[in-house]
Amino acid sequence: MAVLGEKERPSILDIRSGVLDTDIVDAIKAMLTPDEGQIKSLPTLLLYDEKGLQLFEDITYLEDYYLTNAEIEVLQTHAEEIVKSVSPGSLVVELGSGNLRKVKIILDAFERAEKPIKYYALDLSKSELERTLLGIPDVYRFVECFGLLGTYDEGLLWLQAPENAEKRKCVFWLGSSIGNFPKEEAAVFLRKVADCLTDDDICMIGIDACQDEQKVLQAYNDRHGKTHDFVRNGLDHANHLLGKHAFDQSIWNVVGEYDQASGRHQAFLYPSADVRIENVIIRAEERIHIEESNKYSASQTRDLWQAAGLKRTSAYGNDLNDYHLHVVSKAPCRFATGPKVYAAQPVPSLFEYSQLWAAWDLVTLSMIPSGEMLSKPIHLRNACIFYLGHIPAFLDMHLARATGKAPTEPVAFHNLFERGVDPDVDDPGKVHAHSAIPDEWPPLSDILKYQDHVRARARSLYASTDMDEDYRLGRALWLGFEHEGDDLALCETEANPRISDASGDAFSDKTLPPPGVRPDFEALAVQASKDSVPNQWIDIPARRVDMGMNDPENADGPTRYFGWDNEKPLRTIDVHAFQAKARPLTNEDYARFLEQREGFKAPASWYVEVKEASEAGRSLSSAASHSYVNGSSAPISNIFLEGKFVRTVYGLVPLRFALHWPVMASYDELSGCATWMNGRIPTAEEVRSIYNYAEITKSKETDSILTRKISAVNGHLSNEGVEISPPSLPWVNGASGTKKTLSSGQLFADLKGCNVGFNNFHPTPVTQNGNVLSGRGEMGGVWEWTSSVLVKHEGFTAGKFVNWYQHNYPYAWCGARLVRDIE
Repeated sequence: MAVLGEKERPSILDIRSGVLDTDIVDAIKAMLTPDEGQIKSLPTLLLYDEKGLQLFEDITYLEDYYLTNAEIEVLQTHAEEIVKSVSPGSLVVELGSGNLRKVKIILDAFERAEKPIKYYALDLSKSELERTLLGIPDVYRFVECFGLLGTYDEGLLWLQAPENAEKRKCVFWLGSSIGNFPKEEAAVFLRKVADCLTDDDICMIGIDACQDEQKVLQAYNDRHGKTHDFVRNGLDHANHLLGKHAFDQSIWNVVGEYDQASGRHQAFLYPSADVRIENVIIRAEERIHIEESNKYSASQTRDLWQAAGLKRTSAYGNDLNDYHLHVVSKAPCRFATGPKVYAAQPVPSLFEYSQLWAAWDLVTLSMIPSGEMLSKPIHLRNACIFYLGHIPAFLDMHLARATGKAPTEPVAFHNLFERGVDPDVDDPGKVHAHSAIPDEWPPLSDILKYQDHVRARARSLYASTDMDEDYRLGRALWLGFEHEGDDLALCETEANPRISDASGDAFSDKTLPPPGVRPDFEALAVQASKDSVPNQWIDIPARRVDMGMNDPENADGPTRYFGWDNEKPLRTIDVHAFQAKARPLTNEDYARFLEQREGFKAPASWYVEVKEASEAGRSLSSAASHSYVNGSSAPISNIFLEGKFVRTVYGLVPLRFALHWPVMASYDELSGCATWMNGRIPTAEEVRSIYNYAEITKSKETDSILTRKISAVNGHLSNEGVEISPPSLPWVNGASGTKKTLSSGQLFADLKGCNVGFNNFHPTPVTQNGNVLSGRGEMGGVWEWTSSVLVKHEGFTAGKFVNWYQHNYPYAWCGARLVRDIE
């Protein structure tokens, strides 16, 4: 029974599943005897005993330790916005018992908003949990507070327990604690967090983005020595766990270092004399790693979300823009981004097919209402239902040809769904041969049953066939995979902008958003504005580039990647020197163009309110005399921005929140903008040269780090003559000379950090890349126009049909960048 005037002891749930101290002791012994080539280390957990947590609390009050004040600034400034993103009745779980000053800011905001939540502080120290919870006011009516005693992993298991799995959840991870994980391990842990979330749950993660070396060094090596006391306390904790005085504090020292290349501060312990610890000799001055704090640049943060299977829905930063609270949710799709994974072999794996099928079903069955299957979002093309039959029919046709076996029933679906409608934009009556459009489409249930049967056929072939030997079947499966991916982009396009009704003019609001949390486009726009840098002209040197690939249409070897007819054969082209803008044109660029030029309409990717439609139809401005001056960009007027939106699957996003996105428009529209901006759209060969140069530049940046460890580059040999990276063999038939040396990197791009694979269902900002040349896949989630007309090149043998976008087709969802000739 509580004493009168004394707070009741907080409710703390013990979720521990084992004896942590024993685990740490085992880790001490193992980490002092690392694998060859690795340095000795000690578990970071040693720093966080009861005394260590108290020492760290003291550190957070130091002026040198900027992280706490930066995060408090973010929380105080954006508390109301943060609370709005959390669903009522949510379990709010904080990883770590939290800094009471920060926790109270958030909990007070929940109370002011009268939003009921249950707050759980997770920590492995019961005393720290009690201290935190006892410091929380007991006057809350809408906020209930509890403790969870256990490790991070035990906390995640608790979240996945049946009684919690279906509840709305918000996971807080503050203090840039994620920085204590190596970057690769951070992604692995966050993937575990993502696995605990449902589509509607969110995670809020504080991340330090400071790149100022002196500022970081001062934070972890403060003038009062508190941070070094914190590190040294880890040795006392180790002595306690080992049950003996193994580490003599009098001979141990602390040193902190900042690695600029990796953006990481590391803390080391070293003895002033030789010592023996657990039968391990540690030499004088030998460094023992005990803690690290990783700092994340904007690009590294994007890479982190992608690797973890998360998508960013909002972000809040401090005034210095070097500390952010990111709101992330579970990404609906998880596709590999590295070519060694997504193109490990020429034939896609069954797992990759399963991922693609899941994405296809998400877009076609979850985002297009069943009542809209007979509608035509783009009036020039087929009804939505056609594509649900077209995809399995296309795959089945090629599987039947490759195996010499009968088509999947009903056979009539081959003719019904073989080819879609792609009419001429100017004359819709001018159209290629296509499948006849029936008076009545088969029931959706019949089409989906057919799809299931075709997928089952593919699965059985994977189970019974050696794809490395059957090139004919391998090509058929590759064709079906590429085709479904292409049409998935098309279907998402038709769903994405909620484009039009049958007339092609009116806005239709029938497409459903993907499951999950709706992005906070306003907050993302604010952060994008902070991250924006001027779009620079970059010199692209004259170079010889390879276009296309060799892939003979036969059922024989050698093992090679497959390609479409217009991708073949491999040819080498000399491209002159020129200049290119680093990143693509944005909605802001195009808005400025429209505001100052007559005769151009808003692109189909935008929506202009009806009250302005007539104005938009004749022109969007009367200031036709203006011209674009490099480096002098007048701000867009609020009058122009009013009533204008960008179409997305989440509905209309105000144009003012999408200014940093790549603009999507027809070639003619973007070409007009490029001319006004004193540039032009590059040719296909110039774009390939840009991509090659961007990859070479990135490779050099990586090599500048690696050369510290690898001294010899020419010949791919180290000083001792050990081969580090075997030279590529000459390409034969689209692949290197033998199966063993087949290299995906020669054809496929590293898409890490790119807005691809439905990581987002909307374009993402590109203005942060104004000083870095954007390469393949780095257009913010849109395709890239070239000025080249599709013509027959030497060695090209056309297949049965070729698709292309006409220059005035408004629904291509392509972007463009500027280039100019060197005078």
